[in-house]
Amino acid sequence: MKRLLFALLLFASTIASAQMIAPENRIVVMGEATIEVPADQVSFNINLTSTDTLSLDKMYAKHKAMEAKIVRILKDLKIPSNKISYSLFSVGKRPSYADKDEDRVWYFEGTQEISFTLDSLKSYPAIRDRLIREGVITFGSAFTSSKVEAMKKEVLAKAVKVASEKAETLAKAGNRKIRRIVKIADTDDSDPMFNNYSNNESYAVAGASADREEENLIEIPQNISVSATVKVTFQLK
Repeated sequence: MKRLLFALLLFASTIASAQMIAPENRIVVMGEATIEVPADQVSFNINLTSTDTLSLDKMYAKHKAMEAKIVRILKDLKIPSNKISYSLFSVGKRPSYADKDEDRVWYFEGTQEISFTLDSLKSYPAIRDRLIREGVITFGSAFTSSKVEAMKKEVLAKAVKVASEKAETLAKAGNRKIRRIVKIADTDDSDPMFNNYSNNESYAVAGASADREEENLIEIPQNISVSATVKVTFQLK
């Protein structure tokens, strides 16, 4: 019985060893790809920050007033609730170093982020101006696309294809041939890496006097780029 068990273990070990690919029979290649589609959405990100040096309650009251204003604006603009997202309210106590000759002053600070997406580029200038007129202190906006998720799948397949073509060229140069793909990952052996590039604009109170002719820029088509980088391991014949 012991001999039979030993023989089975030896046989399994031999099979496992045979399945391992020797370094000289494999090739590792990086594949990179980028695709672009026209932007058809605009995303807004509003940063709410409220401070008070005396009272936590006063700081929170300021925040609730700003929050109510944003909710009113979004309702007036008829932004669908499924297009709005927000972070939970955060509170901290921070020091002020505005005047080095005076004692350090601590103040309460509350922060929250509210984001929403427009499905029409044409409505962007009006909403941007409305936020500025309402005194929204800090917000950012960026072009994006409703097709980003589909783009990720497409660019990933393209990146693997690029890696395969590179591997075929390298193998041919070494008088070898590709047998199969044995592993696909990014450079950190995790999920493939994606980069989404879009045009971004940030505004503050100082930008409220921006030239109205800037609205004409929205007529210039904008593209969204999505890139992927993969590391592919091939077995050689």
